[in-house]
Amino acid sequence: MPDALYILGVVAATSCVVYAAGRRRGMRAGLLPPALRRAIRCVGVCLLFWGGNVAVGAAVALLVRGLGLGFIWLYVNTDVSVLVLSALQALAFESWRIEHERERAASASRTDDPPGSPAAPGPAHESPHRVKGAKR
Repeated sequence: MPDALYILGVVAATSCVVYAAGRRRGMRAGLLPPALRRAIRCVGVCLLFWGGNVAVGAAVALLVRGLGLGFIWLYVNTDVSVLVLSALQALAFESWRIEHERERAASASRTDDPPGSPAAPGPAHESPHRVKGAKR
């Protein structure tokens, strides 16, 4: 069996197990397509960060070589750690972007409320400067 087919089989099997476990916990199947879109977007952002990190690393290595400050191998920039760190960068960036979108949506919904209407309770309407665990 080719390695690629084996890997796809393992990933398909674990995906089926997780899907069944999620359905047993009451997770709706209709929520899966938007989750997959977010995952694909995150993979795309990861690839952008990875490409940027490799390009910047190569440029720095060539600059160091050109200035005679030492020798840095170009292949160091393709180490798996660069990919893992790029994935962490992508997750942090996507989380930041999502929080920004939530904040903008909450702000827009507050400005859409008629004057004098009470704000809906919840984290979207709480002050970001509130001390955790403080009583209201």
